[in-house]
Amino acid sequence: MFKNFAILDVETTGGKFNEEKITDISILIYDGIKVINKFETLINPDKDIQPFVQKLTGITNELVKNSPKFKDVSKNIFNITKDKIVVAHNVDFDYRVIKNEFQSINIKYHRHSLCTLALSRLIFPDLKSYKLTNLLLNFGIVNKNPHRANSDALGTLKLLQILINEDLEMKVIKSKIKSNKNKQ
Repeated sequence: MFKNFAILDVETTGGKFNEEKITDISILIYDGIKVINKFETLINPDKDIQPFVQKLTGITNELVKNSPKFKDVSKNIFNITKDKIVVAHNVDFDYRVIKNEFQSINIKYHRHSLCTLALSRLIFPDLKSYKLTNLLLNFGIVNKNPHRANSDALGTLKLLQILINEDLEMKVIKSKIKSNKNKQ
C-alpha cells in the first residue's frame, strides 16, 4: 500500500473547462518513508496562458516556449505513475487535466486517485480553511512557492504524511481511494 503513491501537481493555462493545458508538472513517488523518484518539467502548452494565471503562477508564455510539449514527456508521466495511486490536493482537477492531455494524444490513462483536500476535511473537520497553503501553515509548514507544481507537490506530500499519521490504520485513506476505471 505505501509503495504506491504518486504525489503530483499541475499548473495550467486556465481557460474553459476541459480545454486547459498543462504548463508545469511535478510528480513525487513516495514509498511511505521517502521520495524514491521524481519528475518535474515546464511544458509548452501550444496555447496562450491566461493573464490571470500568468500573474498567479509566474509562468509566462515566454517561460514555456522552449519547453517540451506534453506528447514529448507523456511516456515519462505514464510510466512514473503506473501502478501508483495519484495523490493531489483537489485531485479531480489534476487527474482530469492529465487524463485530457493523454486523451489528446490518443492514450487511455487510468490511475487510482486520492484527494488530500477531501481527506483533510474528514480527518480535520474543524479547520477554517482547506486551501493547501493554509492547511500547511496550520501545521507550521510554509509553502515557499505556491501555485508552482514542485512546491505544491512537496506541500501535498507533507500534508499526506500528516494525514497518514492521523489515520495510522489507513481506514479513512483506504476508503477514499477512487479507481477512475469507468470514468470517460
